[in-house]
Amino acid sequence: MRPVLLISVLVAFSMWESVAYAQNASVVAQNLQRQLNVEDAEYRQAFFAATPIADRVLFDAGGTYRFGFSLIDNARSQEQLLYTNDLRLFLRAELDGGFRFFGRLRFLYNDWDYTGTLGLGPDPREDGWQWPVGEIYWGEFDLGGYNESKRGQRPTDFNIVVRGGRNYVIWAQGLVLSNYVYAGELEVTIGDLVATGVVAQSAGYDTVDWDTSRPGYDTDTSRLFSGGKVEWRGITGHRPYAYYLWQNDQNGGQQATTPVPTTFRYNSGYVGLGSVGNIGPDIVYRSEFAYEYGTTLSDPLDPLNPPSLSRPQVTDDISAAAGVVGLTWIARDAGDTRADFQALVGTGSSERLDSGTTFGGINPGKTDHSFNSLGYINTGLAVAPEPANLFCPSLGLSSNLLPTSDLLSELRLGMTGYLFMKVQNDAPLSILTMPGGSNFVGGEIDWTLDWRVSSDINFNFRYGIFLPNSSVFFPGDGGPRDFIYAGVTYAF
Repeated sequence: MRPVLLISVLVAFSMWESVAYAQNASVVAQNLQRQLNVEDAEYRQAFFAATPIADRVLFDAGGTYRFGFSLIDNARSQEQLLYTNDLRLFLRAELDGGFRFFGRLRFLYNDWDYTGTLGLGPDPREDGWQWPVGEIYWGEFDLGGYNESKRGQRPTDFNIVVRGGRNYVIWAQGLVLSNYVYAGELEVTIGDLVATGVVAQSAGYDTVDWDTSRPGYDTDTSRLFSGGKVEWRGITGHRPYAYYLWQNDQNGGQQATTPVPTTFRYNSGYVGLGSVGNIGPDIVYRSEFAYEYGTTLSDPLDPLNPPSLSRPQVTDDISAAAGVVGLTWIARDAGDTRADFQALVGTGSSERLDSGTTFGGINPGKTDHSFNSLGYINTGLAVAPEPANLFCPSLGLSSNLLPTSDLLSELRLGMTGYLFMKVQNDAPLSILTMPGGSNFVGGEIDWTLDWRVSSDINFNFRYGIFLPNSSVFFPGDGGPRDFIYAGVTYAF
């Protein structure tokens, strides 16, 4: 009986392992895009905040074209190449200082070269033209801006901002939501209190689900969010906040028949506390803690039941948490030198084979302690693990090295080091490792180079190398993994 049981376990694990390998390159490539999306969203937010209020009407139109090349090592250190052509055209309009519209079209073409590893590559739908073409479009009414354009001053004790459309939303620090969504937002300011309500629907094709065992996880994700946030601005230099966000799985009830019959459903709520601000004139901080609760369906995989290897699914409870803290030291020198420290931690579950999937997920009758969300916190380029069961401290340094040079004054070089550790050594991460053994998974070093050659041309280079602790990986998976990206952007 023991040999039969052992064979059943190995077969079941092999089924789940093959699914995990096939998703690696896609997830890593999407991680770079999420980094760029976050940078773009933060830039647009700062841009609109600094835009002067027009007397009546303001129109602005333009675009960017980016050509990018990526070399991505999958879990077995096999190289896959991606060539990206990305054209974006935007229109911005403002009327009477309070009515704003922003729209952007995206024409994105991906050309994957699997170099002989097609079986381990992304979904074929990620090759060729990507959808949707309408990337971002939203309208906004700002009562304070409207009053300022009419009366010459903006009320400081009361304001209402209403926004709706398709946008990239970063909720708080991005721990529980940082993604493309169709959203309606209402922000009310009363004195030092700012209250924000949101209803948001994940934007399908642009959303990569945490449940990568679900069919269409990277092209058809439908999750509905609703909640609110309150922020207090009455403390000089600090902005504490609290929020509640509920996620309803609109793919709930979806089924798959292979490798074993599986039904998918994951409904979750997030309660968060955090603060952003400064400590003295040179240190900026950010912090957030989120508790997750809800329900999920259990793992249908049963290695103890040969030959079917399947079992009925039940509804299990979720009880998980994650937190992030960051400090940025600003040197205030000619090169705008800064040092960034960040620490990310999330709970995990030893009752899972994979941190986020249903197939290979939580065992029946157990509480799921693995933290999952559609959020994004930067954990590097080459492996980019999610917060579940992860402790990841990082330290980075960046500077404009030649600020007085006419040609190279806008050349910025950065380096960041990451350490990856399991919170529980017998619980899984979002990257495939063996249970048990050491808590130390490995480290990564990323280099970034950004050079604004002129007002219209920008060059970006990213290189990351993951150096694993090979003892915690399966045979064939313990080699270094590289990620290389080079891109040129032309703005017009």
